[in-house]
Amino acid sequence: MHSHAASLLLALSALTITTTAQQPEYAQCGGLSWTGGTTCAAGLVCVVSNPYYSQCLKSSGSSSVSTVRTTTPATTRVTSTSTSSARASTSTSPSGGVTYRASFTHYGAGDTFGSPNCNTNSAACGFYTYPGYSAAASENLFGVGPGAGAGPACGTCWRLTGQTDSSGNTLSNAGTTIVVMVNNLCPAQGNPLCSQSGLTGTNQYGANVNFDLCSDSGAQAAFFGNNGVGLALGTATQVDCSSWSGTVVR
Repeated sequence: MHSHAASLLLALSALTITTTAQQPEYAQCGGLSWTGGTTCAAGLVCVVSNPYYSQCLKSSGSSSVSTVRTTTPATTRVTSTSTSSARASTSTSPSGGVTYRASFTHYGAGDTFGSPNCNTNSAACGFYTYPGYSAAASENLFGVGPGAGAGPACGTCWRLTGQTDSSGNTLSNAGTTIVVMVNNLCPAQGNPLCSQSGLTGTNQYGANVNFDLCSDSGAQAAFFGNNGVGLALGTATQVDCSSWSGTVVR
C-alpha cells in the first residue's frame, strides 16, 4: 500500500512539472501540430504569428501586436498576426506601428548574385506577390534563420522611406515611400547588412533592420527610381496590410 501510494505521488509530481513548465522568451508556444509547452514564463504572453506558429514575447507596451490582411482575392487571402519588438532605438508612428532605422538594398533574378527566388514561391515564406511590392527582411526581423521556413515576419507590411545614401548624402528622390510585404529572408551569415544582433543592434550603416527589395516585383524601381543609388538609408514602419496593394500567390 505504501509503495503504491509513493508511486502515485511521484506520478502526480511528474505530471505537475510537465503541465506547469513554462516557455522562455522567443520560444514557440503554439500553432497547428505543435505538441510542446503552451504556457509562457512570467511577464510573457503567447502571441500568434500565423496559424502554424505562436511565440512567447514580453507583455509590456514595448511590443506592438497588430493584425494584417492582404488585399488578395478570397481564395488566397492571408490573415496573420505579427509582433515586432520595440526594444531597439525606435519610435512609434501615430498609427501605432513600430518604426526602425533601416537600410535598403535590392535583389532579383538579374543581379550579380543570381537570386531568382525573390518573386517565386520558393521564397522563404512560400509565396510571392503578383502584383505588389515585396522584400526580404534581415534575419533579426524575419524571426528565423535559413532552412527554418516561414518566419513570424512573413506576410507583414512595411512603409519604407528613403532619406540618404550610404555616405549620408540626401537622395535626389528623398522622401519617396512605398509599402512592401515581407516574403523572404535576408540571412545574417555572409550578409553584413542583415547580421544585426537582435533588434537593438545595428549594421555598419547604423540600421536596426535591412530590407532587400525584390526588383522582380517592381519594388526596386519604385523605391530607388533613377537616382543611381543601390543602397539607401531611412526608416521602416510596420503598417496594416490594408495599406499594401497587391495579390499573394502561393
